[in-house]
Formats: sequence, C-alpha cells, structure tokens
Amino acid sequence: MIDTDKSSSGVPAKIANELRSMVSRGTLSPGMRLGQNELAEQFQASRVPVREALKLLSSEGIIEHDPNRGFFVARLSHDEAEQLFTLRHLVEDELLRTVKWPGADALDDLTRRADELEQLLNEGNRSLWWERHREFHKAIFNLSPKKTMVREALRLWMLTDRYRALLPLPRGASEERRVLSKHEFVDALKAKDVTKLLSVRRVRREAFERLVLETLEVRGL
Repeated sequence: MIDTDKSSSGVPAKIANELRSMVSRGTLSPGMRLGQNELAEQFQASRVPVREALKLLSSEGIIEHDPNRGFFVARLSHDEAEQLFTLRHLVEDELLRTVKWPGADALDDLTRRADELEQLLNEGNRSLWWERHREFHKAIFNLSPKKTMVREALRLWMLTDRYRALLPLPRGASEERRVLSKHEFVDALKAKDVTKLLSVRRVRREAFERLVLETLEVRGL
C-alpha cells in the first residue's frame, strides 16, 4: 500500500520505486503487461499517480509504452546488457577513484551490512538480500562527493539489476557465492587502497556480467 497522505508529487515516485523493485526481483517478468487499473487497486491509489509512475519508468527504460497496447515490462536482451555493463565499468571505476575514505563508524556500519548480506544468502532471502545489496553499494558510492556520477552509477545499477532475476541466489560455498561477499570491499576501504577497491569491484561486476550474458545466450535473448 502506498501512503497517499503524502504530497501528490511523492506518490508517483513511491509507486515507481515499488515497481522498480518488483522488476529487479523478477516479480514482474519481462514482457508482462502492466494494467493501470490493476496497479491503482494494488497500490490503493488513483490512476493518475500510477500513470505518472509508469511514464517515469518508461523514460528510464525499465518499462516500454505502446500507445495502442499500454505499458509493459521491458524485455531483456544480450546487446542491451553488454552496453549497460560497459557503461557501468566506465562510470563506477571513475566514481570509486574519488571516494573519501570512511571513518571508524562508517566502516563498522559497512561491516555490519556485509555480515547481514551473508546471513541473508544463508537464509535464501532473495527479496531482502536484493534490497540490502543495493543499499550496501549505494553507501560506498556515496563516499564520493561526485553526486552526479553517483546518480548515474545507481541508474545503471538499477538497469542491470533487473537481469539478476535470471540468476539463482547461491547459498552454499561456490565461486558465485564468493564473489557476492562484501567483506573485501570493507578491507580495501580500511586499507585506503584505491587499487584494491577498483579490483574488488571489477572482479565482482565482471562475474555478474559473465553469468548474465551466458544465461541470455542460452535462452536465445
């Protein structure tokens, strides 16, 4: 349920955030039609903020709009994924070079977040893991004063994260599980080692990219 007691301008953003999360988790699958009446009922809101939310997501590339058929979750493609990951490599590497080294409190917070992510993987809690995973990286990105780049990095993250729904969430020991661990990020930040930070991020991003592209190829997408 969306709190419609907030300003009308905030309701579309809240609905868009919910839909964005549902697409990324795979709750709303690629190609699915998004009926405005059904969404209005689901979010207990009028059609106006629902339509505004859908238009916003359409501008981001998450939703496709056909004037004659309505709104649909954007389909996935190998070509799009390749381009998005190329952009992520460029933007995130430049962004991480500008981070300000965190103090003890911030490092403790990141360690707590990393521990929580491990626990969520053990539990197989995909929904909450996805949310906390994004928050962890957002906290690292926000160590940079380059907020325009932070916004762009998060936008690209969101566009590629919807591909994550194609992949299983590893629970046991495996290479996929190892690259999801966040403690090496914290170690690099503690050491104030930008070379290590860039390397840790790139290894994990490339592993995700490889799994996504292989899966898309197998599915003929």
